[in-house]
Amino acid sequence: MICPLSPAHFVALGAFQLFIVLLFMNVSLAALPLIIFILICCIAPLFPRFSFFLPIISRGDKRVHGVSLTFDDGPDPEVTPLLLDLLKRHGVAATFFVTGVRAERYPDIMRAILTAGHAVGNHSYSHSPLLMLKGRNILQREIVSAQSVFLRFGIVPLAFRPPVGITNARLWRILLENGMFCVNFSRRGADFGNRRVTGLARRLLAKVVPGDIILLHDVAPRQGDVTHLLQEFSVIIEGLKEKGLPILPLNQLIGKEVMQWGASESGPNQAEQFYNGLAATYDQEQFSTTVSLSRSTEYRLFSRQLPVLFAGANRVLEIGAGTGIFTLDIARNCTEVIAADISGNMLELLEKKAAAENVGNIRTLKGNVETMPLEGTFSVACAFSALEYLVDLPAFFIRLARHVEPGGTVYFITARSSLFRLFTQIGNAMRQGLWLKSHSRREIEVMLTAAGFERIAVSSHLLKSFLSGGMLLEVIAHRPETVATPAELEGA
Repeated sequence: MICPLSPAHFVALGAFQLFIVLLFMNVSLAALPLIIFILICCIAPLFPRFSFFLPIISRGDKRVHGVSLTFDDGPDPEVTPLLLDLLKRHGVAATFFVTGVRAERYPDIMRAILTAGHAVGNHSYSHSPLLMLKGRNILQREIVSAQSVFLRFGIVPLAFRPPVGITNARLWRILLENGMFCVNFSRRGADFGNRRVTGLARRLLAKVVPGDIILLHDVAPRQGDVTHLLQEFSVIIEGLKEKGLPILPLNQLIGKEVMQWGASESGPNQAEQFYNGLAATYDQEQFSTTVSLSRSTEYRLFSRQLPVLFAGANRVLEIGAGTGIFTLDIARNCTEVIAADISGNMLELLEKKAAAENVGNIRTLKGNVETMPLEGTFSVACAFSALEYLVDLPAFFIRLARHVEPGGTVYFITARSSLFRLFTQIGNAMRQGLWLKSHSRREIEVMLTAAGFERIAVSSHLLKSFLSGGMLLEVIAHRPETVATPAELEGA
């Protein structure tokens, strides 16, 4: 469920609480916290790196040494073709944040940008500087209309850069609904949309540091000529090389894809976009950050069940297989694993791991497990912290039951509703913009019983205390050995 929580929500909550307290202490000061909150809301959008209303990517990953070049407001027939030649001579890949209206006007230049291997981001349809002051419907239309134009060129930009870098409180939900994220910048040369070209390279190179996302513009200059602008661009590229700063594609710098070729099979999906971007560092995050406590507990529980549930199994379905943290162990104990996940990038890493370890009985299946076709039956269906993303878990269990063979097993570990879990749900809503569902033991038992499973065993784990019954539920359920056919059910 889309739930875009941001620092703005918590500042608002704090301001309101102070307002209530001051009503009883000093009425004359009661409105002050609310006034301060409103002032912050007015000022925050003017700072392109301030993630007040939504997460904003404005710098690269700290572990990556380099910078990225981004060009806004084009394409422009006077500048962009010459810029493409310049980038080609220097062997540099850039990202062009393009407006929909200009992409329609100059389709040949758009194709040239893509053919040259550069990425394209969404910069709204019409590039109105006052876009963020307009209503939700207009903002939605500006983003979606531009996406429709880009789809004609066979691409779907995932990165959105708002005009002038200004954001508002409505933007994140719209981006989530379209499977996108916000990218601004950390370094610019104060060119004011190429109104101030002279000295651009000098101003920029004086302050550039590793990790910078550099903002430039590929539109005709208001000061000087195009030749002068291209000379400044050339000095910037050469100056970055002299400083020992590699110019990297934006996706390498930030660790997230900024554009995909072709429409997503599942449509705009925030979980898909999030995990595609996280794939390269996923394994490290799962076992070397705060997430590791939960993941390590899952792996310990899974290892205990591995020889019991998976040894000698025929076909196994793993829901949300990801990069294969559990998949390879399962594959070594059964005949075949169908590894399903919404993230193609995660599944590619799984396939590489399997090939490296000479494991050949894994078949990957990309898509939304709630809607994609499932072929045949399975001895075991399993999932590890994946069911929280499903929209309708009861309906999914009913659907899954049809694909679990008589006597087969469903085994999963999922989030348990608790006080501690609430804090992780809030944190996830701030990070992904999604509210991950958690359930009680009773809810899980009711859902599985309604789907026709029996011998349901549910146990709780992780941070069990008098305040909380644990954060994880480990569930084992079985399909009856004898299952009524549809005709028998109708007769009953």
